[in-house]
Amino acid sequence: MLIAPSAAHAEEIATQSSHTAVASAAARTLTAATPKISGNRSVGSTLKVTTGTWTTGTAFSYRWYVNDKPITGATRSTYVLPSGTESKRITVTVTGRKSGYTTLTKTSVATAKILRVATPTIGGKTQTTRTLTASTGTWTNGTIFTYQWYANGTAIKGATAKKYTLTTAQVGKKIVVKVTGRQSGYPTITKSSAATSAIGYPSSTSPVDSWTCPSWAPIKGNASSMIYHMPGQRYYNATKPEACFSTEKAARAAGYRAAKV
Repeated sequence: MLIAPSAAHAEEIATQSSHTAVASAAARTLTAATPKISGNRSVGSTLKVTTGTWTTGTAFSYRWYVNDKPITGATRSTYVLPSGTESKRITVTVTGRKSGYTTLTKTSVATAKILRVATPTIGGKTQTTRTLTASTGTWTNGTIFTYQWYANGTAIKGATAKKYTLTTAQVGKKIVVKVTGRQSGYPTITKSSAATSAIGYPSSTSPVDSWTCPSWAPIKGNASSMIYHMPGQRYYNATKPEACFSTEKAARAAGYRAAKV
């Protein structure tokens, strides 16, 4: 014969069932990961958050912060750094939601300070023997720069100063300079200039030594007589050049006249 439980026993069973239901619900905790920020830490660059591995089916929302203060409207998985973020640190929170699970928020590690950078430019004539100069543009105050020059994408050995004097090895090639900015507490960032036009020869240059002009500018100009001498002419080897020209046209444009013999 079945005996009905007493009222107290029934209440105990109901309480235990309630506790079991609560415990079951509390156990449904999202698997979560600390989000990571990728992208250049420089003004104008785009940062992107990677959520990491969470419970399958989790829906995410985002909030970006600058120096721990929420950024108005910055609620996507990417964030473009405006000028006001220079010298500040960025974090992002990721909030995960899934039906039947407790809502959970995770915060990234703060970035290094945001650096203001600029694209370098190259000044100077793109001709062998001429000197090119790199201009960094405006970066965050205190940034220290290093340089590397390239010809057709290949680093030029030893070309690590702000200025670079072109040689015949670069004729026909295009030049780029990469500027790297470093400062304590900030990210190290490298920016590349646009490529120059192909390097050519100038119309005139200085002699290699007292008697010799370079092979690409073989015409000898004698300043005392204002006469130029072509290779093979009678007095060519006896002439000490003060100027060397790549063409007769260049020599005449400089005020020289042709030797008669």
